[in-house]
Amino acid sequence: MTSSVMQRRARRVFFVCMIGALPTSACGDGTRAASGLADTTGGAGLRTSTLEAGPPLAEVLIPNAFEGDARQIAEGQRLYGWMNCAGCHGPKGGGGIGPPLADQDWIYGGESEHIFQAIMQGRPNGMPSYRGKLTEASAWRIAAYVRSLSEEQSGDSAQSTQQGPADQGAQQGNRQ
Repeated sequence: MTSSVMQRRARRVFFVCMIGALPTSACGDGTRAASGLADTTGGAGLRTSTLEAGPPLAEVLIPNAFEGDARQIAEGQRLYGWMNCAGCHGPKGGGGIGPPLADQDWIYGGESEHIFQAIMQGRPNGMPSYRGKLTEASAWRIAAYVRSLSEEQSGDSAQSTQQGPADQGAQQGNRQ
């Protein structure tokens, strides 16, 4: 073997050894104290920051300026149709593949702010984000419409509890 071949092999062996030695030398003596971070996890995991969660903040609810305005709610209904919300939530919010919107049972909160947030950010397991597809004003209008659906539903149920069974039967007969 020539000396140049031997030198190349020696370099390769040197670099392989150096690469193999890097992970152990980079860890210091293997203790967490060497990284400058104390182990406050009780050995449960590596702590990567000294930041800690504070007390929960009070939820700040932003009022929807379009709520209660019939013209804006009608615009929200039109947007609800255009954005195909009915494809998942039903034409009157009764539900389908998505949860119903015309009742009082809400997964992420039924206030206008929560609905707006769901529209703009999306939700896990199916609700897409409409940020960039809708303006914030349009999302607030849809939220006002959705809130009106659940208010209509609660008004209907309150009315049905005030009427007797005979009155409800007569009213259902008139609808058909």
